[in-house]
Formats: sequence, C-alpha cells, structure tokens
Amino acid sequence: MFRKAASVTLVLLLGACVTQAPVFDAGTPCKTASFTVVDGFGGARRGRCEVVAADHVRLSIRPEDAGYINPSPWYSFQLDPFEATTAVISLHYTNHKHRYIPKISTDSLSWSALDEKNVQVSDDGSLATIIVPLGTDAVWVSAQELVMPAIYEVWTSHTAERTDAELELLGYSMAEQPIRYLVSNPSAKDVLFLVGRQHPPEVSGAFGFFSFTETLLANTEVARRFRTQFQIIAIPLLNPDGVLDGNWRHNRGSTDLNRDWGVFKQPETRMVGELLDRLDAEGKRIRVFLDFHSTDRNVFYTQDETVPTDPPNFFERWFSRAAPRLSDYAFTNDAGPGENPVVGKNYMYRRYGVPSATYEVGDETDREAARQAAAVFAEELMGLMLETLAESR
Repeated sequence: MFRKAASVTLVLLLGACVTQAPVFDAGTPCKTASFTVVDGFGGARRGRCEVVAADHVRLSIRPEDAGYINPSPWYSFQLDPFEATTAVISLHYTNHKHRYIPKISTDSLSWSALDEKNVQVSDDGSLATIIVPLGTDAVWVSAQELVMPAIYEVWTSHTAERTDAELELLGYSMAEQPIRYLVSNPSAKDVLFLVGRQHPPEVSGAFGFFSFTETLLANTEVARRFRTQFQIIAIPLLNPDGVLDGNWRHNRGSTDLNRDWGVFKQPETRMVGELLDRLDAEGKRIRVFLDFHSTDRNVFYTQDETVPTDPPNFFERWFSRAAPRLSDYAFTNDAGPGENPVVGKNYMYRRYGVPSATYEVGDETDREAARQAAAVFAEELMGLMLETLAESR
C-alpha cells in the first residue's frame, strides 16, 4: 500500500514538473515558442516573466526598491518574434495599478500608442493584458517613449550649436553619468531657472521642456530681447541614472530627487544647490523657477495668496495671457501654500520668494499639442518677465 501511494505521489510530482510554466527572472531573455521578451537595454523594466502559452506571458511589474514609490508603474521591454504572430502580455502590478497606455515602436525612436481595443485592464487596475501584433521585426513596448540620456546628449549639443546658449557640465550622477545644462547670457543679473526629468517615467514633461527651452533660445524678436535682459539656466535631465535603470521614481540612491531639495543628500540635487550658491555669490537673482513633470492632466502647481510672490500675481497674469492662445490645450492652476519644504518648487520659493511652479504635462497629452502649448507658455512668460522687470525699475 505504501509503495502504491508513493508511486502515485511520484507520478503527480512528475506531472506537476512537466506542466509547470517556465519562469525567467528579470535580465534573462524570456522565451516562448513564438517570441522572446528582452529587457537588456537602457530604460527597460520587465520583472519576472512567466510563460503562460506559446503566445502569452505574464510579467511582474515591480518598482526599483522597497522605499515609498509614487504610483508611476513603468514597464519597458522588447518583443523579438520568431515568426509573424500576436503576443499577449499580462502586466501584473504588485500593490499598484496600471497607469500608462502602452507605446510601441519598431526602432525605439518613433512611437505610437497601442490601440485601446488591444488593452484590457482589470476592475482593480492590478492586471493589464495587452495584445501586440508582431511581424518579423522586433517591437519595443513601453509605458512611455524611451527618451534616454543619449537623446539628451544629442539635444543639448545640437541646441548649443544652433543658439547662443553655452553647454556646461553640472557634474556627475551617482553612476557617473554627466549632467549638463544650457546657459544663455551668463552675465545677466536676473535668472530664469528650469529643471527637468527628476522623475524617470515623466516623459510628456520632457517634451514640454524641450519645446519651452527651444522657444526661449529661438531667433524671434521677443526671445532675443528676453535674452539681453535675463540669464537662462536649463537643466533638462537631473536623474539620468533613474531613466537608464527604468525606475519608477528614484535615482540610483533610492531617493525621490524632488523630495531632496534643501536636504541635498543626493549628488544630483547637491550639485543644483552648489550652482545656486555660486549664483548667489555672484549677485545673481533667481526671478522665476519652473520644474517640468508629468501627471494625469495638464496642471501647474503654484503658490496661492497665502504665500505671496515677488512679483505678485505672477501666475494669474501669465496664464491669463496664455489661455486665449490655447483653446485646444486644457490646463489648470492648482495653487497652494507649498508646505513640503523639500519639494523643488517649494524650496525655491522659500529661498528666493519668487514665482516657482511645477509644470505638469498629462501622461497621455498629445505630444505635438504639448510642444505647441509649451512654446506659447514660453512666449508669454518672456513677455511678462520683461514687463515685470521694467515695472521694478
């Protein structure tokens, strides 16, 4: 009787081993009979991969570390087909919810949103199943477009070459990646200070930053006049390590950089603090600070009437000028007291008392609309800053 029971147990165990779905850890190519799921590139995040069927895998989407993470569940991977097929990818989120409409690309440079009919999300948001048609070429699937540090290197160099801006080195990240910034008219006393990409997944804000900065540096009448009066400092990518690592929120030091201002424990934010100290020592004056991000809608986080700025009512004047030109770009002004002192805009307000805003672009805002709106905001900001400078003299 014992031998029979043992034999039955052995058969069941062998059967379980035969039917158990193959599982591949992050960093290991996940092979099905139809395609391979790859995550060995900059910006990738795939997690544990379980092969459910020849055309179906289940990915465990987890953040970079166990610290507090804002719900920005980034994923990015490549599908390498063996033949034309349809890939079914189930994204399982641990303690988080699906946020981003998948973007697809055949070259990792040009992207389009996956058709909404190919995306099914569970009622609680913890599981999203996406269907990706595959030909014979590789396809990248990503929460947002891959805008990697190499793209910033090209953009900053090209921008410096075709404008009067100079390209400077702020310093190096924790992983020894260069962090560069553009500066125009460094001899000017009054400064417009811009920062971008503190949070890795916030790509739509990056498109806004690019267009905003290009408009400031353009060969237009208002931009040329603005640059004779104001110094422009633009830091487009403050967190290159987080971008390269495919992080949801943090830098290589497991820290949200936009919760480290004034504390300056991380090398990236510390270098910003040192730059501000140098500007102060040179007698420069920060006049406006903008920090570019992404969220679920187009919104500016600004100071309300309880924390008056110098100049006063700046944001109301700015937005009232821009709004008539932005009939197809809805945005709101979410003004508040800015109580958290380690957030970038709040730190800059407390240090300088000037208008300081978090410029948020919606996750799924049309990219061209985001660029066009940023150009309008930049033009109206320049006009207003020139007016307020004249009023103060």
